[in-house]
Amino acid sequence: IVGNNTHRPLSVREFRGFAISDRYAPIIFINAADAPEARLFTLIHELCHIWLGISGVSDGKPNNHRLEEKVCNAVAAEFLVPTEIFIPLWNFDLHRWQDNLAPIASKFHVSQWVIARKALDNEFISVGQYGQYTKEILDNFKNKEGGGGNFYLGLKSKTSKRFSIAVLSETLSGRTLYRDASRLLGVKPAKVSQYAKELGI
Repeated sequence: IVGNNTHRPLSVREFRGFAISDRYAPIIFINAADAPEARLFTLIHELCHIWLGISGVSDGKPNNHRLEEKVCNAVAAEFLVPTEIFIPLWNFDLHRWQDNLAPIASKFHVSQWVIARKALDNEFISVGQYGQYTKEILDNFKNKEGGGGNFYLGLKSKTSKRFSIAVLSETLSGRTLYRDASRLLGVKPAKVSQYAKELGI
């Protein structure tokens, strides 16, 4: 994010996240354009890259044949949903395989997306079924996102509240220029005062 927006949207089709392995300052980036249900899996996947000491970009495709991607996918799936516990919970007699997702997700405290991924890894569902299911989730997420929303709520989720309060307090007291606060917080100078009100300053 440069300033307060991206000039080029970060497409989920290109990547869901990436990890940069470094001995002193490893970095994990999760694509916020992805559905929230998928982000936990991506986080563990990227953490596995850090553990292995191998930088990587995750596209989340189940048919990725690169060894490190297969390992990271397997570790993430096993970390979140151990196979030994998962397999007996899957009910093959249900009319819709998707009806397995909610009760199993509740047991493991993960999203239904993660359970669908685990079902795919265990060959309980096909790549096509998984692809259709995840496409529906992403489409629903994009439709919700497209509805606009509260600018300040979005800003709060991107910026540390403590940091924002510190910057805004300094700005309102006259010790920091509105221009500098704007740059630090990623808002236009004209919106700095309103953001302060939103945070109760």
